[in-house]
Amino acid sequence: MRLLAVLGAGLFLVAVDATVLHVALPDLVRELRPGAAAQVWIVAIYPLTAAPLLLPFGTLGDRFGRRRVLVTGYAVFGAASLGCAFAPDVTTLLIARAALGCGGAMIMPVTMSLLRELFPDQRRRRTAIAVCSGVAGTGSVFGPVLGGVLVEAWGWRATFLVNPPVILVAVVAALRWLPRTPPGRRPWDALSAVLAAGGVLGIAFAAGPSGGGVLAGVAGCVLLGLFVRRQRSAAVPLLDLALFRRPGVPGAVGGVLLVMSTLVGLGVLLAQYLQVVLGLSPTAAAARLLLVLGASAAGSVTAPALLGRFGNARVRTWGFALAGSSLAVPAAGGLTSWWLAAALVGSGFGMALALTSSTDTLLSAAPPGHAGGAAAVEKTGYELGAGLGTTAFGSLAAAVYAARLAVPPGVPEPAARLAAAGPVQAEAAARGFAAEGLLAAARAACTVGVQVSAGVACGLFAVAAVVSVLGRVRRGVRSAAV
Repeated sequence: MRLLAVLGAGLFLVAVDATVLHVALPDLVRELRPGAAAQVWIVAIYPLTAAPLLLPFGTLGDRFGRRRVLVTGYAVFGAASLGCAFAPDVTTLLIARAALGCGGAMIMPVTMSLLRELFPDQRRRRTAIAVCSGVAGTGSVFGPVLGGVLVEAWGWRATFLVNPPVILVAVVAALRWLPRTPPGRRPWDALSAVLAAGGVLGIAFAAGPSGGGVLAGVAGCVLLGLFVRRQRSAAVPLLDLALFRRPGVPGAVGGVLLVMSTLVGLGVLLAQYLQVVLGLSPTAAAARLLLVLGASAAGSVTAPALLGRFGNARVRTWGFALAGSSLAVPAAGGLTSWWLAAALVGSGFGMALALTSSTDTLLSAAPPGHAGGAAAVEKTGYELGAGLGTTAFGSLAAAVYAARLAVPPGVPEPAARLAAAGPVQAEAAARGFAAEGLLAAARAACTVGVQVSAGVACGLFAVAAVVSVLGRVRRGVRSAAV
């Protein structure tokens, strides 16, 4: 149990920092005054920096010792947290958030690969995976809750000051209780690591808040193609591509991407909706999001028994279906308290089932010597999903907001321009310029943006459920034919 506590502490903080700024962002905007694109980058640069580094750092743990890489990651994460807390301007904050992503990229895959090493028995490993997946999912949901409490008490900078003390305890506990992992005998292919990191970075940048464009995406695909070619010809590949030919693995990777993009992307929008449209305080808004946390925790606790009885593919399909049907509620306009509460509970439970079953599929499919690579694939999907979810859903909601914002007649031009940047800015414009009716118009446009985004997420989960069912049917037909 103490081993899970050590591993879970770092994983929890890494997950929290992906979403802790959701509720804190309005307070940060008031102090540092970033532009619309910079606001999205402040949130997204953390997961988009971590995603390209997960595979190199995960396999680095296989080669040089997992405990060593884990403790190094803790140190980087703690130092970067202090940099974020004391950042004097937007540029410094972005650099520190990127460093935070580097530390997280060391922690996450090594933590999950240690589960394969410390819990060789499948039943115990499934329980451990469920606990750590629940910790990660709960951390992502708890981030806004923690952010809301800290912002009301001390301001947005406090959201980063909670990390160093916990990290210090985690370092001491890891050095005392985690077994020293002997370095692997397999060579570590640095060129493959660079190709993989560059490929993921290109794709992430192409879909980033500033729209890196087709060129970055093409470059990323080319680098990933070279990476795959090198793995096929290498005597000792950095990543065993046979992992992706195993049943259920592609669906598991897609499941992690979908769950995290929705959980983080819609989380930002809902936190903003609760504060700007419903007028809740940061703490009150965060309290509403506790429903997702509780449901996610319940799903993680329930998952091991369901996986043992029904199998990963079936449980993942159920998770997709439940999340999709729950998100249909806000998509249809159910954003009042009771309807929204039901949607948050259902989606949180469903996504926990899908995430736990996907993680178990990936870690169980890999041999022990390649556990770091498999964990890195899972966490790449986790962070890339978080980053792309923030940018994709954020861009979608911003486009809908801009299209639906009906500025009342007589509003001064400076106030109209400020309001067009987003609902938080519209709130400031309405106060600063005494622009009557502007805030109501911004709230109406923000509501439509949340509905459209929830509708898109609902459709994606419905497609994922159908594809998952068809995949199971195809595998069943093949098995019967054999």
